[in-house]
Amino acid sequence: MTIESSSEPQSFQKFEHDGWESVSAGYEQHFTRLTLQAVQATLDAAKIEHGMRVLDVCTGPGMLAAAAVERGARVVALDFSTNVIAIARQNVPGAEFREGDAQALPFKENSFDAVVCGFGIIHVPNPALALAEIRRVLQPGAHAAVSVWQAPNPTNGFGLLYGAIKAHGNLDVPLPRGPDFFQFSDEEKLTRAMQEKDFRETKIRTVEQTWELDDALGVLNGIMEGAVRARGLLQAQTEAAYRAISEAVRAGMSPYATSDGSYRVPMPALVGAGRK
Repeated sequence: MTIESSSEPQSFQKFEHDGWESVSAGYEQHFTRLTLQAVQATLDAAKIEHGMRVLDVCTGPGMLAAAAVERGARVVALDFSTNVIAIARQNVPGAEFREGDAQALPFKENSFDAVVCGFGIIHVPNPALALAEIRRVLQPGAHAAVSVWQAPNPTNGFGLLYGAIKAHGNLDVPLPRGPDFFQFSDEEKLTRAMQEKDFRETKIRTVEQTWELDDALGVLNGIMEGAVRARGLLQAQTEAAYRAISEAVRAGMSPYATSDGSYRVPMPALVGAGRK
C-alpha cells in the first residue's frame, strides 16, 4: 500500500489548523460523546498501564490523555491548535501539554512507553510521516494505537452524509487537497499502512460507536459546528444543493429514530495497534 499524502501540504495544513482553531469548542460539544466510546479500546491496544510514560498525539479535547492519567500513566499530550490545547489543558490538569506538529514530534527517539493518536492521522498532510514519527518516539518493544473512522456505508452516519452530498451536491469542490480521509478505513488498509511503517504484530479492532442525537439534522449540525473537512465540503455547496442535502439527511435518519424522539446513528471506528 502507498499511503496517500496531500498534493498541497502547506495549504492543507493551514486549512486544517485554521479550521480547528475555529471549531474546537464545537468538536468538544458534538463529537466528544461519540469518540469517547473508542478511548478504552485505544488504551488497551497500546497496553497502557500505571507508571508508563505515554504520548497522546493530536489530543483534541484530551479524552485519551484523561483516561491514561486515570490509569496512572504519566501523559504528554500534543496538538497543533492553540485553542484545542487550551480546552484539553482545562479538561486534563494532570497531563503535560505541548503545541506541535504530529509530523515532526518534538521528542527524542525512544522517549515513550506507549503512543496513542485518536482520529488524528486522517487530518495531517502526510500520514505516513506521522506514523513514522509515532514509531520513532516509541521505546523498542512498545506499542502504539491509532483510531480512524470506518469507511462510509449505507448503515453508518458517514454513509448517510456523503451519500446525500453525492446525490444532491458536489464532492469535487475547491478545497486544499488533502489525503483521502478514509484511506485507512477498513481493516486491511489500516493493517497494511501500519506494517508499511514497520509496526509489528499489528492488530485491528472495530469499535461499534453510536452518535446519540436530539434531532434529524443532528449529523449536519455536528459537522457544521465541530468538523473541518466535511464542514468545508458542505460550505462549498450551492444554497439549493445544501437544502437538498439537508432534506436527504433528514429523510435518511428515519431508521435511526428511537421511541423517545432521539436518534442513534452508528459511527464505527477502527483501532489499529502495532509494536516497535
